[in-house]
Order: sequence, then C-alpha cells, then structure tokens
Amino acid sequence: MAAALGIGLVALLGGDDDSPTTASPTSPAASSPPADSSSSRARAHALAERVAMAPEDWGPGYTKGDPYERDPAGEYEVGQDCKGFEQAARSGTLASVSRTVNSTGSHLPSTTEVRVFADAETAQAFVESSEDTTRRCPTQQSGELRWSSVRQAAAPDVTGLDQVMAEEGTQTADAAGTRTDYPYVLYTGRTGDTVVSVLAYETRADVAALGPQARDVLQKLQQRVESARASARP
Repeated sequence: MAAALGIGLVALLGGDDDSPTTASPTSPAASSPPADSSSSRARAHALAERVAMAPEDWGPGYTKGDPYERDPAGEYEVGQDCKGFEQAARSGTLASVSRTVNSTGSHLPSTTEVRVFADAETAQAFVESSEDTTRRCPTQQSGELRWSSVRQAAAPDVTGLDQVMAEEGTQTADAAGTRTDYPYVLYTGRTGDTVVSVLAYETRADVAALGPQARDVLQKLQQRVESARASARP
C-alpha cells in the first residue's frame, strides 16, 4: 500500500494515517511569509480542511467512518521488507487531513486525503515515493493486515493535475487477521504543492464501479483545490 492514504488503512477494515503574482497557500508571492511560517501553515490547513470530503460530498448513502478524521495525518511507509508502519509526516508538510466515509451498502470505507507541502518539489517527492512502494512490493502487510496483487494501474483521466498515479490490489486479511477479498484502488494527484488522494474499497461483486467512482472523486478533489485557492486570493 503506497504512502498516500496508507495511514487510514491501518486503522480501518477491521481495525482498532513558477510563482504567480498573487499570494495563496499553494503559490506564495515574493512578499508572502516563508513557506513554513505559522501563517503559511494556517492557510495550508484551511485549504486541506476545505478540500477533504465529508459524507455528504460523496452523495446519498455515506456516513462518517470510525475514525472519521485524522488531522494531522501521518505518513504510512513501507520498508524494504514490504512491511508497513506509521511515521510522522515528512519535513516540508504544512498540513495533512484525511477523512473516511462508509458506504451504507457495502459498509466498506473510502478515504480522501489532502496534503499541502512547502513547495512543489516536496510534493513531487511524496508522489514518487508512493510510486516506488507500489512498484517494489506486490505483497504487503501491516500487523495482521495483508494486501496482494499490489501494482500500478492505468492513471485515471483527470484534468488539472500535474501528476497522477494509480495503484490497485486486493486486501486479503483485515486487522484481526480474518481473510478478506476486497479489491481497492488508490488514485493520487498533484497540483503544484498540493497532493490529493482517494482510496476506495469494494466487494468483488461490485468491483466494476470501483475505478470510475474513484476517478470522479479525484476530479472533484482537484476542483475543490482550485476553488479553495481562488477563494484565498485577495
């Protein structure tokens, strides 16, 4: 499971995280405070909170997950042994918010995450580290949780993003060690210094709807970032 949104996986599923001339949280002007200043962090956090999706943003039939919100959300790292662990967010992370919802139909979770970094380079490095994990660990575990057939997938057709990556696989055991068979997709996109992700699970019977739904959510996250940036401009 790639770094993006992995933090939510550990707690869920049976478980117990070029500048324009106007200043904004994601593209500060020369007169703006330093990227890691308290005011920059406050603006970044406001953006992340506005973008991460609540149940009503998904549509009818969704409720808050347990846990619902992680703020700040740490990073989920996968070691060379393909075992996952939680760690603090990397240096240069200004804000990180994740929210999890459950479908009243399947009762499986879906998570959106927003990370705002001090610069686009740090955001790009975050996405690239997620891609590296996906490539090198087709089988992963974290405690009793297990995933198999982890692989890169075709990137979804989403406009307005500088980078897009896609991962898919199957959860084969939950946090209690009980066998499962839940396909998932993890779509991650970067726009400047902001990374948005959606992680969604589905039953095998309804797997055909998984990719299209996650793609629509990633597009919505991109649009929410643009809207939040626009409203933050003077």
